[in-house]
Amino acid sequence: MSDPSLPRGPAKDFQPSDAERQLEGRAEVLAAARQSLAEWEKRLSGWGWRRGLTRGPESISTFVAGMEALEESLARVRRRATLDAWPEETPVLRLAREVAARRDRLRALARRRLRALGVAPRDEPLATALTRLATVAGQTPRWELHAGEVLVFEAEARWSPHAEAVRGDPGRRMSLFEPRAPWRRWLPGSGRMRLTSERLLWRSAFAEPRSTHLDSMGDEGLRLVPDTLELRANEDWGVLVRRPADASNLAALVELVRWAPLRQALRAGRRSERRALFPARLGGVPGHCILGPEQLCFISRGTGPHALGAITGGAMELATFDVDRLVDLLRWLPDEAFDSALDRVLTATHGRRWSRSEVFRVERPVMRGMTLLDRALRLECGHETLWGYPKESQEVVAEGLLLGYPRRPRRIWSR
Repeated sequence: MSDPSLPRGPAKDFQPSDAERQLEGRAEVLAAARQSLAEWEKRLSGWGWRRGLTRGPESISTFVAGMEALEESLARVRRRATLDAWPEETPVLRLAREVAARRDRLRALARRRLRALGVAPRDEPLATALTRLATVAGQTPRWELHAGEVLVFEAEARWSPHAEAVRGDPGRRMSLFEPRAPWRRWLPGSGRMRLTSERLLWRSAFAEPRSTHLDSMGDEGLRLVPDTLELRANEDWGVLVRRPADASNLAALVELVRWAPLRQALRAGRRSERRALFPARLGGVPGHCILGPEQLCFISRGTGPHALGAITGGAMELATFDVDRLVDLLRWLPDEAFDSALDRVLTATHGRRWSRSEVFRVERPVMRGMTLLDRALRLECGHETLWGYPKESQEVVAEGLLLGYPRRPRRIWSR
């Protein structure tokens, strides 16, 4: 007697109706599932997909409740097809393959919609992904910061439509009326975007906030389209910024925030104020100065891309930008990690460094009979002079740090 668990060849008089009869009603389950899957794919594919979650002939809970029967039916079909060696063109087998493909497409679509809502998708079955999507879609993204969340960057920006809606032939000239035409970013009332330590957000007076979590972004991070100044986190989240500097800074800051050591430091919530950062000029060269308790550093303007690569070890093709925002964000690192990152930045940008004993503060002149015109810091670094321009809180920090630096005698001017 043959072993019933081993595959058997198809019977000579095998008919498709025999397969459906052996499945005991599961073919009907698959036929109904095909229709439901097609309907849900249509509802989640359009612009109004969030409304589609609650409007329609079938609710999420009803659809999810039938998923167990669907998975059991697919497993039964595969098992019977293998055991009885059904021909590949058996109608119910073709139906099962179509249903499985539709299920996988819908699962991928649900994961994409979760990313659009700022939620990192998990490796989970369709039923779980849809249930989580319905829950998150019913919540309005919060513009205000959560507890422990740090605001990193904020700028004016206009919402950019879904990537597929504006993707066309790359070889043709962009129309003036296309959604990503460069002039559109100059329209008034475009809204504002924020980068925090956890999320990217956008809102305007005419639309609800949109957010995406940094963890939900791919390995490539925030993609920048230089011609249009469009920044896209994924296919469903993108903005058009007005200024090229904002585009480069935002893309760089997203990359830096996603750098694991800084991400952990931001969540720890301890920011060092032991250093002052301010604009400066060294021998006529503009840049930025980092003044610490034991050393003074100077980094030239426009070296941001080199600094970013030195910090994270990655590579991004960005237009030139300054290092000030990057260095300011590094203040969240512990002192040892900050010093290590700054060393790499100075090497990559050909920056300058002097120890405390090499820097002399030259007191500002006291002028009588007229208002003091120049409030800049004058620091003699070896045989060179550095002029620094700290403002507000950085001026207070710099003045405190310079109390520990050598000073040149004050010259008093009178009129």
